[in-house]
Amino acid sequence: MKMVPVLEGVIIPFVPQHLTEDGTLRPSAEMEAGADAMLAELAKLSGPLRAMRQAHA
Repeated sequence: MKMVPVLEGVIIPFVPQHLTEDGTLRPSAEMEAGADAMLAELAKLSGPLRAMRQAHA
């Protein structure tokens, strides 16, 4: 597998404390900020990585 590390991530400490009664995750502001940062990083990488995949296809 040709993979590229993404340094941004979402840290979810004490997962059970963030679960609602029906089992869905209720994120904190910090989790949402981490998700936003991770998705922004993935968006930045998607274009260049797409071009590299097409060049080798």
